[in-house]
Amino acid sequence: MLTEKRQRVIEKYLDEHDLCQVIELCHLTQTSESTIRRDLIQLEKAGVLTRVHGGARSIRDFSRDVSQHVRFGRNHQAKIAIARYAAHKVQPGSYIFIDAGTTTYEMVPFLAQIRDLTIVTNGLETALCALGHQIETILIGGRIKADTHAGVGTFALKQLATMNFTASFIGANGLDVQGHLMTPEPEEAAIKAAEMAQAQTTYILMDASKIGERHFVTFGQANQATIVTSQLSQAAKAAIPADIRLEEAIYS
Repeated sequence: MLTEKRQRVIEKYLDEHDLCQVIELCHLTQTSESTIRRDLIQLEKAGVLTRVHGGARSIRDFSRDVSQHVRFGRNHQAKIAIARYAAHKVQPGSYIFIDAGTTTYEMVPFLAQIRDLTIVTNGLETALCALGHQIETILIGGRIKADTHAGVGTFALKQLATMNFTASFIGANGLDVQGHLMTPEPEEAAIKAAEMAQAQTTYILMDASKIGERHFVTFGQANQATIVTSQLSQAAKAAIPADIRLEEAIYS
């Protein structure tokens, strides 16, 4: 395979999968590791990707979200543990917002036995899951994003402004050392900020891989919420500002 064609294949594969290993690219292109590593160096210089240990990462992740079907499969065990832990924060009779994140989605089965609960959401999958568990559900309107299946836009924001929540449970793509909560996409960031503003209490659900990550848009400050995450290394804990309320959902 010629170099130009091989590098187009690598770029397309990264665009679809976000992260990849050198060995995957070797199998994909029927090429040696040394050749793939040279390709990755050239593509990094061209601004197409960022090399990481053992592979590469698409830089497009900085400005757009990862598609829903990919995100549901990532760090699934940690997401379940975080969701189970967060569900214990919900009291009978509550009106809660659960946003369109994949970790927040996993809360729904753990909420099925809570009496007189109403879930408001901008996530199509979350709404369908809640209905399947016979939970009172309100799906806010707006334009539906093709990649994350989230309702966004002016109409959704106007609806949110009329509602008040006992608690909001919000996913985030990154938390940096300054305590900024981040996501790749401006319209989803606006929804997340509104969710925080309309809630008595806010919980940010994010697995440990998101700690230290930076993305395009900041939607809030971590000291305005409680961060529920998976078990963190000492290095990750040291990078988090001292004024942040952090709770770890430990899983085996």
